Formats: sequence, structure tokens, C-alpha cells
Amino acid sequence: MEIPPLNTMRLVLRNLQHTDAADVLVFRGDPVVQRFDDPPIHSLAEAEAFIGQMQAACARGEQQLWGITLRPADSVIGLVSLQQWNHSGDSYHRRAEIGYGIAHAHWGYGIGGEAVRAVLHYAFEVRRLNRIYARTIADNHESVRMLKRLGFVREGTQRQHSWEDDGTFHDSAMYGMIHSDWQVLNA
Repeated sequence: MEIPPLNTMRLVLRNLQHTDAADVLVFRGDPVVQRFDDPPIHSLAEAEAFIGQMQAACARGEQQLWGITLRPADSVIGLVSLQQWNHSGDSYHRRAEIGYGIAHAHWGYGIGGEAVRAVLHYAFEVRRLNRIYARTIADNHESVRMLKRLGFVREGTQRQHSWEDDGTFHDSAMYGMIHSDWQVLNA
């Protein structure tokens, strides 16, 4: 599936390339950024392997993934994706999960929200999806605040859903947005 570039006032969301490995290592290797996500990567080779895995998943149609860049620079400062999207045959429910991660140096500037909003527009208006959902660790207050600001509704909790680096299980919070929510928010 073709992954189109998405543009906002400050950002260009584009295909992730192998040449982005050093940029990806900055945020995927940061324990603060990865605190509620996969374990940090530790080398340029791991970053290149990660990019290869993401490109392969995109090629198989399992996800769409964009590298987040600030205008006019082309350095990747984060990622945003649509995944868990089955768009074939009778099982097409017109829904997908959104995922995101931003370099710590860019937290607090609205970049994550701007990137997610661009993907929501694409998902609802171009791909005609009906539902977008997000899972985040309930203790990830930054992520929870962003989802609420964007208009996502908390739909539930998955108790002790993930084992985290602090050596404990954490609850996952489920958030969702449906097309009619999006229309009201963007009227």
C-alpha cells in the first residue's frame, strides 16, 4: 500500500528510509522516550534493522508508518503509524490503531498532536475509516493528555497489561475516536 506524505504547517510526515537510522537511534534509543514502549535500541545497526522491519510490515500491508520531520529540515524526530488495520474481504471493519513516538527534545511543543491529527485526517477523510483507537500505558500522562486534547475518549482499562522496565505490570488505557467525533471536532 502506498504511503503518501502528509503535510502540516510545521511538519512533513514521510516514508521512513534506511538513511534515517541515526535519527531513529536518537529517540528509539532514549530510555526516557522508550519508558512505556519497546526496550531502547543501542546501535546504528539495531536502528537499521528496526527500519527494515517497519518497511517490511508496510510492504505486507500490516501498517502505514510515517517519519515525522520538521520543516524545512529533513531529520526524523519521531514516528506515527496506523496498524492493526485489516482492509481486505469480509473482515474489513474500517478501523485501525494509531501509534506514535517523538524525540524527547521535541516534547511539549505540540508536535506529537500535530502529527497524530494529520494521520487522523488521512484515516478518516482519505481512507474513510470509521474508528481509530490508541492504547497507552495509563501512567503515561503525556500520552494520555495528548489523546484527550485531540478528542479521544477513554473506553476502558486493560489491567496489568504490560510488563515495564521498572519491574512491574502496568495498566493500559484504551482510547477511541469515531468518524462522527472527528466531524464534530473539525466542524
